[in-house]
Amino acid sequence: MAALSGALGVTLLSMVANYTLGKEKFKKVEDRIKKILIELEDYLKSFTEFVQEDIQAYGKFSQVSQMPKGTPEEREERAKFLQEALKEASEVPLKVALSSFKVIQIAKELLSIGNPNLISDVGVGVIMAQAVLESAALNVEINLKYIKNTAFTKKKREELTKILTRGMKIKEEVLGEVKKKISPSS
Repeated sequence: MAALSGALGVTLLSMVANYTLGKEKFKKVEDRIKKILIELEDYLKSFTEFVQEDIQAYGKFSQVSQMPKGTPEEREERAKFLQEALKEASEVPLKVALSSFKVIQIAKELLSIGNPNLISDVGVGVIMAQAVLESAALNVEINLKYIKNTAFTKKKREELTKILTRGMKIKEEVLGEVKKKISPSS
């Protein structure tokens, strides 16, 4: 599950922030690091909740899929509820994707203010967050594929495209900096 992987990435970035706190060298960014830790704690909680929400959404979809479809009325009712279940099922991974994008942004900030001894962990954290973003996007797309409301699917795809593009750009910037700082020639 993408959300579970998101929790792991958040934990890694939290470690970077924790190893920055309390050091005289980072005294001037301590207040911001404390706020980042609170943000990351909130994302960790959210990712954990998303796991449960995803299980519930899939359960609902599964139940609707088993509705009778012997008569035209049953087929019509089943189709209606199936569309609702698909929309709900697409919302959970979309929340995962949006949260992952925010975590990518935090990783970028930690790159410049976090303890440089843990810079590779920032790199791994941003890789994980981007992987979660892309994984969640796939889970959104599989649900959107079957949703007939084109206005709904268009809006969700536009939202995804925007954060996928920006997330990838930020991830590449962070990784470029990480690699430059850990390179033997630095």
